[in-house]
Amino acid sequence: MATTGTVLAKNMAIYINGSPDTVISCQVDATLSMTTQTFETTCKDSGSWAEPRPGTKSWTMTGTGNLAWDATYGYEELFGLWYNQTETGFVISTGVTGDKQQYGDGYLTELEMTSSGNDAAVTFSFTVTGAGPLIMSTVS
Repeated sequence: MATTGTVLAKNMAIYINGSPDTVISCQVDATLSMTTQTFETTCKDSGSWAEPRPGTKSWTMTGTGNLAWDATYGYEELFGLWYNQTETGFVISTGVTGDKQQYGDGYLTELEMTSSGNDAAVTFSFTVTGAGPLIMSTVS
């Protein structure tokens, strides 16, 4: 049953697209960013007003997780995607049937491991750069 009301952050995560989708383990945040580059069409007739037009669209997904070497799908698997430059399907979703999800193919373009402090979890962060369209659909 689809989520009603405000979607809670604890339910939204980034997954590897598959049958079924596989959640990236122990995430603490997940972000989807979409941008449209613009190009200028300003001319002398524009009267000193910019006249941008929409051009190329792009998207990224970023996430952070707590490092666990025994994770089902964690840092080690993401390292493999980054190292081998593997184009992979990624999904951001609650995973709840009836909710909306957004997905597309992309490359893992950044992967970082951070160990700061003494009594704190080691974390990892990652960035996926989209390689084609981002699609919105309903989780089934």
